[in-house]
Amino acid sequence: MPIAFTHANGAAMWDVDGNQYIDYSLAYGPLILGHNPRRVVDAIEAQVRRGISFGANHPLEAQLAEAICRVVPSAEQCIFSNTGTEAVQVALRIARAATGRTKIVKFLGHYHGWADNVNLGSYGETDRTPGSAGQDPGAMAATIVVGWNDIDALREVLDDDTAAVIMEPVNVDGGCLHASDGYLEEAAGLVRANGTVLIFDEVITGFRISLGGAQAKYACTPDLTVLGKALGGGLPISAVVGRTDLMAVVADGRVTHAGTHNGNPVTTAAALAVISELEAATTEIYAHLDVMSTLLAEALQAATSGSDHALNVRRDTGVGHGFQSPSPILEYGDTLCASSERYGAFTAAMLAEGVHLMPKGILYVSVAHTEGDITRTYEAARRAIRRLHDGRQHSSSPAAGS
Repeated sequence: MPIAFTHANGAAMWDVDGNQYIDYSLAYGPLILGHNPRRVVDAIEAQVRRGISFGANHPLEAQLAEAICRVVPSAEQCIFSNTGTEAVQVALRIARAATGRTKIVKFLGHYHGWADNVNLGSYGETDRTPGSAGQDPGAMAATIVVGWNDIDALREVLDDDTAAVIMEPVNVDGGCLHASDGYLEEAAGLVRANGTVLIFDEVITGFRISLGGAQAKYACTPDLTVLGKALGGGLPISAVVGRTDLMAVVADGRVTHAGTHNGNPVTTAAALAVISELEAATTEIYAHLDVMSTLLAEALQAATSGSDHALNVRRDTGVGHGFQSPSPILEYGDTLCASSERYGAFTAAMLAEGVHLMPKGILYVSVAHTEGDITRTYEAARRAIRRLHDGRQHSSSPAAGS
C-alpha cells in the first residue's frame, strides 16, 4: 500500500499513522533546503496575503530573473514555466525557431520529461522505443538518440538540419554518471561549429550540485539551460535561460510561450527566497551537501556490503544514485545490468525501517540532513538487510525512526 504523509519538517516526514521517516526523496529533488524551510515559508505566506495570482506582470518576476542571471553562467535572459517537462519543450522550440532547423539530438539514459518527442523509456532505455503506452510514434520522427561520452557518435549525427543537442551535463537520472574528461567542452565546440544550439537540462543539477549548476562546477557554458526542481524549493516552477539572441524569438513573439501559471507570484516568491538563502551561505551550504552525499553513499555501501543486496552508489554534491550491482557502475551500459527488483526490495525494507528512498535509485540530501541522520540510516540499512535475509521486507509500520 502507498504511504500517505501528513506533514514534514527538515529532513523528516510523518505518515497518517504518526510514523516518522528520514527522507532522501525530497519530493523528487526540489527540497534542497529541506522540508518547510523558514525563509521560504515566510516568503510564501507574505505573498499569499498580497495575491495568489495576477495573470499579469509583477515585480518578483524581474527580481527572480535577475537573481538567476546573476548566478547561472549561461543566463542572459530568462522565462518561466511550471515544470521541467514544459521548460524542455520551450527550449526545443526556441532552438528550432532560432536556427530554422528541425532535428533534436538526445542521449541514451538522459531524461528530459514525459513529452512524446523526448520520452524514450529513459528508465532503462536502449533505443528509440516509446517510454509510455499512448505516445504518438510520429512525435519522435525528428529525435535522434546516440550514446553519451562518444564524441564520434555525436559528430556523425550532426547535420545542417540539427537544431539542438540536449543533455544532462551530469546524467543524474541515468545513474549520476559524469562526462568523460574533456567531453563537455569538445561536444560544445562541435555543436556550435555546426550552428546547432547546445541545451543543458539542469532540472536536477541546477542549484543542487553548485549555485551555478553543473555548468559552473564543470566549467562548460551551454547556449540554453533548463532549470526546475531546486529552483522552487518545493513549489512548481521551471525556467529557460540563455543567450539574448536566442531568447529574442520569445521576446519578439515568434515563439509562443503561454501558460496560465507561468511566473506565478507565489512560486516566484518561493524561488527568490531559495536563491537568496543559497547565495547567503554558498560555501557552507555546498560543502555541507557534498559531505552529506558522500557520507550517505558510504553508509549505504558499508551497511549492505557482503549481502545479496550490496549497493554501488555514485554521487555528486547533494545527489547520488544507488544500484544493486555486483560490479562498479562506470557508464550507462552498466546500469542496465543492475537489478531494479533487488533495489526495489531494499527500498521497501528501508521504508519499514523508517527511511524513505526512491525505488528508482536517485538519492537526494538537503541542508537539513545531519550526520545523525546518516548514522540512523546506516543502522536502518543494516536492519533492512537482515529483514530481507529473513524474508520480512514488508511491514505495516516502520521499526525505526518513529
